[in-house]
Amino acid sequence: MQPSIRDFLSTFGYALRLVWRSAPRLAVANAILATAQALLPLAAIYTLKRAVDAAAAATHALAGSAHLQAALLQDPHCRQVVFWFVAGAAAMGVAASLRMLASWLSELHAMAISDHVHALLHRKLTEVDIAFFENTEEQNRLHLAQEQAMTRPVSVLSSVFQLLQGMVGFLGVLALLAALHPLVAVALVFAGVPALVMRLRRSRRLYEWRRDLAPLEREAGYFHHLLTSGDYAKELRLQGHGGFCRRRFEAVRMQLRVALLAWRKRVLAQEFIVQILALAVVAVLLLWMTKQLLVGAITLGGLVMYAQVVQRGQGMTGTVVAAVVDLYQSALFLRVFHELLRHPARVCAPAEPKPVPSSVQKGIVFEHVTFIYPGTDRPVLSDLSFVLRPTERLALVGANGAGKSTVVKLLCRLYDPTAGRILVDGVDLREFDPQEWRRHVGVLFQDFGRYQLTAAENIWIGDPQGSAADARVAVAAQRAGMQDMLREWPQGLDTPLGRWLREGSEPSMGQWQRIALARTLLREADVLILDEPTSALDVHTQRDVIRMLQAEASGRMALVVSHRPEMLTWAHRVIVLRNGSVVEDGTPDALHAAGGEFVRLFET
Repeated sequence: MQPSIRDFLSTFGYALRLVWRSAPRLAVANAILATAQALLPLAAIYTLKRAVDAAAAATHALAGSAHLQAALLQDPHCRQVVFWFVAGAAAMGVAASLRMLASWLSELHAMAISDHVHALLHRKLTEVDIAFFENTEEQNRLHLAQEQAMTRPVSVLSSVFQLLQGMVGFLGVLALLAALHPLVAVALVFAGVPALVMRLRRSRRLYEWRRDLAPLEREAGYFHHLLTSGDYAKELRLQGHGGFCRRRFEAVRMQLRVALLAWRKRVLAQEFIVQILALAVVAVLLLWMTKQLLVGAITLGGLVMYAQVVQRGQGMTGTVVAAVVDLYQSALFLRVFHELLRHPARVCAPAEPKPVPSSVQKGIVFEHVTFIYPGTDRPVLSDLSFVLRPTERLALVGANGAGKSTVVKLLCRLYDPTAGRILVDGVDLREFDPQEWRRHVGVLFQDFGRYQLTAAENIWIGDPQGSAADARVAVAAQRAGMQDMLREWPQGLDTPLGRWLREGSEPSMGQWQRIALARTLLREADVLILDEPTSALDVHTQRDVIRMLQAEASGRMALVVSHRPEMLTWAHRVIVLRNGSVVEDGTPDALHAAGGEFVRLFET
């Protein structure tokens, strides 16, 4: 659906507010400088006219003088020539100084706008639902916002002051030309109309074109990431599919290149026609002015001034048209950014959230929970019901795709159930503030983060209070069994991890998992959730971690998701899922004796 004019004006107003709110004082200073820069060149042209006229008068007055040098010093026309040339030079000098000052202030303002826009985007992306990152349409919009809308506010800054400077200068030009003849001013105005209409129409097509190319650009970016990221380097070399990735990248880039060249051909053809029309108008005006000189309607200085004014007017026309078109185009792309910032959160706090209990007394109940991921129609969980009791250690098992990780996401309230309820001490989880609830949950995800930070910072971000140097970070590392790792690293907890940002130590996957576990334990949460907590550990280390987890889970409820039979030794109870529903529920020994789904999963 095409955005309406009202939408454009609304987004344009939003862009101006971004420019203003980022640095109000710089916006005012830039506006004053833009006005001065527009008027000073006209003043310089006027001084040139006066100087030429004075020189012509002096030449006429001193013609045939026997003592030319003495006469030059005494003639008032000659003194006027000097005065007006000095005044013109002063005006040009001031204009040059103002250009440098304006350039400096614009750079400062551009940095302020860029920082402000990035802050808005980063804040929004930390608030949106996790479903946003799993939706293709939203990712296309995010790509367009990052590729275009993130730079557009800076472009708006430039265009706004360019428009102000162009309009002030153009009005000055029209005032001078109207003094010669009103139709000259009118002709110069209409000379810019075709360019304005054509470029505005082209701007809308450019927006649609870039929007339609976003999926191809994302695909090219993906294969570029595969070819340049260290995460895939080993497999790329071992399995030899680098050529395939290169060919896919090149094929997508070829499609983008063809589209770009076709677009550029159209743009250049249109611009050529516009330039021919503008030059024809200027040529007609200059010929008419020459005729006015020959019939004595204007002086030689007047011809010089009006010729320069026409040329400057043509330049100002181009400046105004370019600024208007750029503002219109920026408004189109900023509409995407504006929509992104207004993206509603579905998982949000109610108007009057209930307080989260300091410790869960009755337990957590999944009551006939059904869940369907947005954009799909297949239930991942179907009428799921079970209870996690206080101080209970519950294991969740099942084949891949049974819904285990989805249970974890719902329990963390990254999603809300499609149907049914999750009750905490009898209160629906949706009645709590999700941020407040998450502070009571400690989670080790299967796809845990590996941050290019120091070891201490990697742990501290699990509960970012105080600083990474606090003693509780070292205690969490010790509880996670990181002592041997820290002795090997040259700076202990202050050792930089990873080699992407700086030279540091690269932990093994098992060591990364230990660090993620320490990050989870730092929070001292009431509910401990562990999604495959030993998947990257060897058998000996796994035993140590299981003993440690058993101690850590003492006195609080814990949920573990695992495919490993060894992890079940510390569980009080096991729930077996199949196709999003509970098929078995009982102690490990009871389920083993029953010889059902549980036995089939772990013994077949």
